Amino acid sequence: MLAALHELQITYKELNKNNNYLIDVRSPGEFKEFHVPGSVNIPLFTNEERKQIGTLYKQVSPDVAKKQGISIFSEKLPQFYDTWTSLINSNPGKEAVVMCARGGMRSGAFVSMMSSLGLPVRQLTGGIRSVRKNVTEELNELAKIPWRTVVLSGNTGTGKTKWLTMLESKGYPVLDLEGIAKHRGSIFGHVGLEPRTQKQFEYHLVHKLKELEGKRILVMEAESRRIGNIIVPDFLIGLKKQGKAIHLEDNIKSRVERIYEDYAPLKHHDDLYEAYGSIKNRLTAETREEIDYAFSQKDYRKIFRLLLLDYYDLRYHHSEKYYNLHSKISLSGLGEAEAVKVIEQEVEGYVKKQAGSL
Repeated sequence: MLAALHELQITYKELNKNNNYLIDVRSPGEFKEFHVPGSVNIPLFTNEERKQIGTLYKQVSPDVAKKQGISIFSEKLPQFYDTWTSLINSNPGKEAVVMCARGGMRSGAFVSMMSSLGLPVRQLTGGIRSVRKNVTEELNELAKIPWRTVVLSGNTGTGKTKWLTMLESKGYPVLDLEGIAKHRGSIFGHVGLEPRTQKQFEYHLVHKLKELEGKRILVMEAESRRIGNIIVPDFLIGLKKQGKAIHLEDNIKSRVERIYEDYAPLKHHDDLYEAYGSIKNRLTAETREEIDYAFSQKDYRKIFRLLLLDYYDLRYHHSEKYYNLHSKISLSGLGEAEAVKVIEQEVEGYVKKQAGSL
């Protein structure tokens, strides 16, 4: 006897990675915007098919749209069956959990068919919307924790993200927001990367904060409220302003070299030039002329130097006043090992002091 659909439902909080694996049947576009890491995308409809069915639903009738959906689904059944059995074989002892946008028709169609074929399957109640709701609730709870923060500040090119990565490798409670966003924060920040959406960013942010929850201390970078298209939650902005800032300084040559190394400009010339266009009108005519010529000559070090001096440094000096300065460190002339040692000493002293007061 086949189980009723409601008997096969499971909530997001009931999921267990040891017992379940996720099948996401939304379109590739929906999946790209936000999905649970590790889930497998088996779209019932392509992006184009989903758009077509949505148009039928709005402009003709729900019945016509449903019939079209059934027709598309039935044609793909042999392909779906092969994929299902392959997943079952590669996940022995586990039960598939199928999800769509709201836990409705698309996941229901998959679950009903898989169940009728005797395949182990459940349906995620509420679909991806329930996942998003859980992320929002957890983020609100994490915001209530009395976090203490130490903030690495400094002009663009002083290597703040690099030092955070090194500190994290040494066991410090680092919250690398740019790393979570997959964006470096500047106008060139997306170049060579695949930035996350706001929803995907918040999902990973929650998981990182829960990982650091026991420490109650965060070592962060002094980013702005926006990282590319990502908006950083207000409570983190407040924590950064309340924390102690360690200001890093370095000479222009070293800063340019770090940026050159980060962006690999020879591989991304066109992307860099396109991104430069977004701030071009904010520069003086003389600077624009110099940068345009430098691009034509592929003189990237000159481009980065001009942008640092005539754009980024000016913006940073304006925002620097928002941070509570704790100390200053000059990195000029220091090798990588020396630099990280000096930074670690400052961070360690503050972290130990704060940990003792919790």
